[in-house]
Amino acid sequence: MIKLTVHTATYNRAYILGKAYESLRKQTNKNFEWVITDDGSTDGTEQLISEWQKNDNGFNIVYNKLSHVGIPRALNSGINKASTDWFMILDSDDYLLENAVEKVIGWIEEIEDNKMIAGVGFAKSYPDGKYVKDQEPIVDPKLGYIDASHIERKKYNLNMDMCEAHRVEYLKKYPFQCWPTEKFAPEQLGLYEMSMDGYKVRWRKEKLYVCEYLEDGMTKNDRIVKNNPMGFAMMHNQNLLVQQGFKQKCFTAMQMIALASVSGNLSYLKKSNNKPLTVLMFPAGVMLGFRRKKQFKNMD
Repeated sequence: MIKLTVHTATYNRAYILGKAYESLRKQTNKNFEWVITDDGSTDGTEQLISEWQKNDNGFNIVYNKLSHVGIPRALNSGINKASTDWFMILDSDDYLLENAVEKVIGWIEEIEDNKMIAGVGFAKSYPDGKYVKDQEPIVDPKLGYIDASHIERKKYNLNMDMCEAHRVEYLKKYPFQCWPTEKFAPEQLGLYEMSMDGYKVRWRKEKLYVCEYLEDGMTKNDRIVKNNPMGFAMMHNQNLLVQQGFKQKCFTAMQMIALASVSGNLSYLKKSNNKPLTVLMFPAGVMLGFRRKKQFKNMD
């Protein structure tokens, strides 16, 4: 049985997707499938992938075409297409080192029987080999890894960009989320829910994934909050459950209120995870909302 699903969600990335493809063709272990979820591309992506499917790749390529629904829904669709027990995300403008799948499968086999470990994680780097955010993950030097939840990532320098292979079963139980009328929300919404139920990831500091962050990528798009205010309001609401310190929680409540105000969804505040603090910060949050509206208008 195939061990791992490598998943790529793509939107009009035919010009760069070949880097990911070639890195998968070079893998020393081909015990994986590649599921490509095309989120409504109009640039010839489908034709490109059709040609790749005809090649002797050593792994199966599954093409999953959607209308333009956004990253969280594309990820959930890809998870449902997976025919394996493990799911790893490879972004459309990134690539893997040749031994990445071999390493990941080995790590999976070490923790497969421990159901409280939801996945394995490892580091991303820039093409020059430097860690993203120029910080090295903190792991147990004797063990070579650290078991920590997604909520604990900052404690171990794991709040840099990392790559994880999660159990498909758990990703279906804790799906990626977004607001019904929006196309994006932070991945933490599902992953933190998983963490709050006690599941951890076994993290390592090996660099097996290379990223560049192109100008048309999601992570460099300053409009992401403007276009998805409720996705980020949901994130701030979740953070009220996990953050420490009164001052930080006040700031978080204020951000949630501001974004709910900007989007015209103040009724969402009834779902606040800290209603007394939300009431306390409501005036300041509304004032911040006016500032954010002005900021977003200047982006037009």
